[in-house]
Amino acid sequence: MTKLCQVCYDPSAGTHFGVQVCSACTAFFRRTVAKNHKYRCKGNNTCEVLSTVRKMCKSCRYTKCLAVGMRKEGVQKFRDVYGKREAKSVEPTIKPQFPILNELLKNYNHLESIRQVIHRDESKSVFVKKVARPLNYKESISVFLKEYNLVEDWILNSFSIFSTFPKDQKTVLLQNFYLQFVLLEGGHFACENNRSDITYLPSGDYIDCSNPESYYHDPDGLQPISAEDASKMFSSSFGTYRRNVTHPMQKDQLDRFEFLALSALTLFDTGLEGQSDSSIEICRTMRTSIQRELLGYCMLKRSELDSSIRLGNMLSILPNLQRAARRFHEDMTLSNVMNAYSVDQKFYELGKL
Repeated sequence: MTKLCQVCYDPSAGTHFGVQVCSACTAFFRRTVAKNHKYRCKGNNTCEVLSTVRKMCKSCRYTKCLAVGMRKEGVQKFRDVYGKREAKSVEPTIKPQFPILNELLKNYNHLESIRQVIHRDESKSVFVKKVARPLNYKESISVFLKEYNLVEDWILNSFSIFSTFPKDQKTVLLQNFYLQFVLLEGGHFACENNRSDITYLPSGDYIDCSNPESYYHDPDGLQPISAEDASKMFSSSFGTYRRNVTHPMQKDQLDRFEFLALSALTLFDTGLEGQSDSSIEICRTMRTSIQRELLGYCMLKRSELDSSIRLGNMLSILPNLQRAARRFHEDMTLSNVMNAYSVDQKFYELGKL
């Protein structure tokens, strides 16, 4: 089993100053002691020290280093060669590390494997290759309701800090996130399949945007208006979605890593109704770290100027994504008021922004 850092719970880099710790906490402790840094906590000296937020409070991080048994005398012994040690390790990094987004990517790939089981047609043999088909709104919503718990588990496994939020704060973030993630992932599928005339779903099936009547078709025949009339009233939302999300993502050919970075930024949104001050502060810190990793990833593939422009283009998708999600939710509200076509109440609540 991988040993964990006793300070921030990242994978340990071995025993340093008497304790199993990661390289980041080793360097932090050495700098603090060797240079006699003094820190002050802006809170009440009870800040959480985790790998994703360990830079938020140096005071609490140093206090925890001492609490788990890291010995200051170990640094003092080698203080005269501290500068030389630093000088030896200034070699350029060949492969930059993106700990937050790499973990998100690893778990997303695992999520895709789980989806194949969850969305499998049980009436067909597991050896028969799934054939994608267009879904109506009832079938689509059924897919998204199954997805909600999968997405929540994916987030909990990807961000250790998320599990520390109180239940009400998790709900605030997830409720704001889920519909936007559904739309953003649809744009990602469009990039992977190089198609925007249909919207792929996590199940492998799709919504036929060029034939919206098929989406509004009610197989049970319970709707008071026809699929054609429902399409005239509501299908323009798909055009809004394609213009604001799908087309910009396809234009710049966002890859999976970049799509996941935008998803993470959407999750850790700030200024939401019901969001606590402490939640806002953590989300701001997470967003800064995510944007830093995303910029580093862009610079790895492009020049400094091109990477800055690309980052700006990607971030400009986020307000457009909110606009598209809000439009879809307004359609659901209107359809409920008019009793035009029924939308599952649970999915309606998940789509609130």
